[in-house]
Amino acid sequence: MKKRKENSKEDNLNNFAAQFKRSTVPLLVLRLLSEREMYAYEIVQEMLSRSEGVYKMPLLYNVLTKLEEQGYVKNSRQEISEGNRIRVYYAITDNGLAYLSELKALYSQLSEKVAHIVYES
Repeated sequence: MKKRKENSKEDNLNNFAAQFKRSTVPLLVLRLLSEREMYAYEIVQEMLSRSEGVYKMPLLYNVLTKLEEQGYVKNSRQEISEGNRIRVYYAITDNGLAYLSELKALYSQLSEKVAHIVYES
């Protein structure tokens, strides 16, 4: 029975991390795109690098599609080789920049309050 509780605790921790990541991915994607336009693989690699492997982003296309539907991101198709190979680049829109600013302020406020509660002595 003890082993089941350990697995359950590990599952709960993994679930917490997954929910946190899922909630913050749009913020992080918009932040990266505020620097320059990127294609999806480039976003994944940049996120892996900056997060030291923590953010693997398996559902990036879903996030990009939703951000695009909301008007925060736009895409453009660019031919990258003579064989008509196309790469889809994503760029943040003006509405996306405004939304990013609001998200950053909200994230800061929420994380500050959580840290205050969690680490207060």
